[in-house]
Amino acid sequence: MAVLIAVIFLGLFFWLGNLHVLILGRDWPLILIFLGLLQFFDFSHRSAKQKILNDLEKARITPVEAEEKLKQL
Repeated sequence: MAVLIAVIFLGLFFWLGNLHVLILGRDWPLILIFLGLLQFFDFSHRSAKQKILNDLEKARITPVEAEEKLKQL
């Protein structure tokens, strides 16, 4: 889902650039880098939550420990 949204925004940026509404110039790769970093941090945050939930399901941690770990994220 997040990749779909990123592709839509990327297309929107290029479309607005072609219409000269948004002046991208030579800095358009920075937009790609920024979107990639957002995707990376979102993925790592989601995987950390998933690990906590998996540990809770397998009874490796208590619900209280899981709650504390989720608050720290």
